[in-house]
Amino acid sequence: MRIKKGIKKAFEEFGKHLLNVGVAVIVFAILQPIIKGKFDKETSIVFGLIYVTIAVISSVLIVIGGSEDE
Repeated sequence: MRIKKGIKKAFEEFGKHLLNVGVAVIVFAILQPIIKGKFDKETSIVFGLIYVTIAVISSVLIVIGGSEDE
């Protein structure tokens, strides 16, 4: 599948931004409650799954944007 160079770069950059959002989810939704002593296992599992979903989507976008098929 041939994708234009500009679109490929946009996919790659969007994937990088999604990874930044994933890191923010880890810091603010999982680590911060642990530090404050308000750890809730169920909430951490939910946000962990959200992080994994974001990481997989962003990785796919980065691979699509960075692949050199042409």
